[in-house]
Amino acid sequence: MVHQEHMPRRPGFTAGVEESVWQGSPSLVSTSYYWFVSILGAWFVYLMLTKGAEGLSQIGFFGQGPGSLRASLFPNGELVWWVAILPWVIFLAPAAWYTLNVSVTTYQLTTQRLVIRSGILVRMHDQIELFRVRDFLVDTPLHMGLLGLAHVRIVSRDETLPVVTLLAQPRAVELVDTIRDCVQHRKDEVGMREFETNNYAM
Repeated sequence: MVHQEHMPRRPGFTAGVEESVWQGSPSLVSTSYYWFVSILGAWFVYLMLTKGAEGLSQIGFFGQGPGSLRASLFPNGELVWWVAILPWVIFLAPAAWYTLNVSVTTYQLTTQRLVIRSGILVRMHDQIELFRVRDFLVDTPLHMGLLGLAHVRIVSRDETLPVVTLLAQPRAVELVDTIRDCVQHRKDEVGMREFETNNYAM
């Protein structure tokens, strides 16, 4: 989706007019595999915990009588609810946090820079000037490829941000083409040229 929106001019960057070209975020579909593994792990641990606790209770491991540990864990003949939900909390809480972190991550490409905003409790605002971009890489792990997604990695000369990763993008190749066009246009605006040299040791 292309947005033509004028951005305020920044001091020191007077070459060209800054406009918004693309806005996006990681696809939430990419978290589905995380939820699948988390639910599977929680269910397995839940079964092991409940069945194991029942077995240990039957052989008297938790003791007998009203003041015993068995009376606390099995007040009505069944495992107390807060123990039973522990596996679900332990496994699903990280998945929920990861999904929330993905949902608040946003990317904005302008004619001059790429801006990444992320973080839940502490918001991070990173940016890279397009004329510093050197190369691109489309990374497609197996689980991402099955969902039609890929990571776009951008290599730059920025010492503080040498590699920028745009996570879980649905049309990664098209996005790379869009960014490449903006990078080349920006380099032409600032009059930047690249030269490659080969050094051979004799």
